[in-house]
Amino acid sequence: MASKVGVFLSGVLILGCYSYLFRENRFYAYVEHVYVGFAAAQAIILGWQNVRDGALKPIAQGKWWFAVPVVLGCLLYARFSKSKNYLARLPMAFMMGVAAGASVTAVIETQFIKQVRATILPLNSLDNVVVVLGTASTLAFFLFIPLGKQADKAPLGALSYLGRATIMVALGSSYGYTVMSRLSYLVARLQFLFGKWIPLIPQ
Repeated sequence: MASKVGVFLSGVLILGCYSYLFRENRFYAYVEHVYVGFAAAQAIILGWQNVRDGALKPIAQGKWWFAVPVVLGCLLYARFSKSKNYLARLPMAFMMGVAAGASVTAVIETQFIKQVRATILPLNSLDNVVVVLGTASTLAFFLFIPLGKQADKAPLGALSYLGRATIMVALGSSYGYTVMSRLSYLVARLQFLFGKWIPLIPQ
């Protein structure tokens, strides 16, 4: 019985979301508020569970150093005080520093070193030739952009034109993948509506 009620409510909420396609209405606004409310409630519960399991329980077991992030987290709320809002700068600076250090290391490794390694390929297959030539031409497009009537005489002008075409192909495939993923979400919702909510599609 509970599962049937859940399926019914899910179908009604899905229809409420899609009602925005016709025009903005109160039904859609209600569904939007329900979604935001549930998301906020889930975030609060997950936040409390993280504090409880990641800080309070270790502190109760004698690991007192776990109190340091708890104190820093509490200092974040000092920004709501006009006289003590400067205290919120310490945990904010700490978080930004840690995030910057971790992200810079990850970005250099994943988006620079690994990209360079993935481009250094032997030209023994068509795939490798396309990857190497596409990467080189894209770099040439940004380094040697042809301008005006001097386009044909620009350094590596033809290669930069190929780079422009490579960028267009990459952007087009990315856009196509985005549209395809959104359509897959739509198909999944339609399968739910006409498979479980209104059983018109045989299971």
